[in-house]
Amino acid sequence: MYSFINKMNFYSCLTQEETSAIQECVDSRQRFSRGQRLASAGERPNRITLITDGWACRFKSAHEGADQIISLILPGDQCEDISSVQCRLDYNVRALSEVRVTLLDRQKFLSRLTPESGLAHGLALASAVDRSMMGEWLLNVTRRPAAMRLAHLLCELFTRYAIIEKTNANSMYFPLTQVALGEALGLSPVHLNRSLQLLRHQELVSLYRKTLTILDWPRLTEFADFDNHYLHISGKAPASLKLAS
Repeated sequence: MYSFINKMNFYSCLTQEETSAIQECVDSRQRFSRGQRLASAGERPNRITLITDGWACRFKSAHEGADQIISLILPGDQCEDISSVQCRLDYNVRALSEVRVTLLDRQKFLSRLTPESGLAHGLALASAVDRSMMGEWLLNVTRRPAAMRLAHLLCELFTRYAIIEKTNANSMYFPLTQVALGEALGLSPVHLNRSLQLLRHQELVSLYRKTLTILDWPRLTEFADFDNHYLHISGKAPASLKLAS
């Protein structure tokens, strides 16, 4: 919940009443183990699932059984659209690490939204970011070389973690296995390992024991051709990004 409120405050400015209203919408809390499904395609969720701790992903499965991760869900993100229209999911959600979720009563939450509220503004911007990331991911997996593809994803994830104030100076928790990274980037284990070794050899990043450390943020963003414009930061660079630079 803390991360969700941080994200909303980054994109907007919640009043104390809005923060309290979000807390009042909590229905229950659950835990999931790595690999466990949180939701399946075809379901129509009647609650809003917020990731409190850990990482999850949206994914689709090809006809031969291979999975393609289509987005990563970090603390503060919701697993489904927050909308008055309850559509069936067209993707699956699974945990990429140990995950804790907070379930919000959908109708109660939507009833607290007013067009002029900071919460509505924050949700609208967060939704715009999600759409922008979809386009950037498509460009990443279809047009960028393998090492640049990996570097761009690392830049995005570090920026998203900085927004919710969960980075530690130039480092962040990074639970993704190489299998999951390959599914997200459309890379074979061999190409992924070569790309990671290249970034390490150029002293751009360090990845050790589930910790990603950015060694040279300016050079990494240049190598990745990373422009955070699509994350709608609008000049409000988080403090940890300034440290990384």
